[in-house]
Amino acid sequence: MYTRSINFSNKSASRNSKSTPLLFRLLVLLLYCPFCLQTNTKVLESRAIQESLRRRRECLNCSSRFTTYEKAVFQLKVLKRDGREQEFDLAKIQRGIEKACNKIDPAILSNLSQKIEQKILHKKTNSVKSTEIGNIVLQELKKFDQMAYLRFASVYKSIDDPKLLKKELNLIINQK
Repeated sequence: MYTRSINFSNKSASRNSKSTPLLFRLLVLLLYCPFCLQTNTKVLESRAIQESLRRRRECLNCSSRFTTYEKAVFQLKVLKRDGREQEFDLAKIQRGIEKACNKIDPAILSNLSQKIEQKILHKKTNSVKSTEIGNIVLQELKKFDQMAYLRFASVYKSIDDPKLLKKELNLIINQK
């Protein structure tokens, strides 16, 4: 069983191209037969499973069969408020949601974090401001659990004044 990752990037494959749109581009990876190391293979069957593709392949050189799992890997950067740049980490979002929700079912946590990740990826850029990510998390928490929204907002927005907390609470009450 071999795992193959498909990387998406907005960098141009050729250095001579002047400008490229900020769309994700597929970097083609060569796939070798694990038995004879030839690149001449054919796909017998493809299935989508969870977040990846399972492909059953056959080597046209030695006739051996093997399975590959392909998953898209996005190299998303987060621009912090202080100007630093770091890799996007979904686990960090999950920890924040987990703290805000106290006890939450892992399946619900996974579903909520996947929704947030999808909204971030729909922006189709390689760098996202941390404030945008925080606002997306707030939107999803407001729909899911209003108390969790308040807990997250109090930390995210650095609410240390009771008047500001009351203002956030009034926003939730008035939306009902």
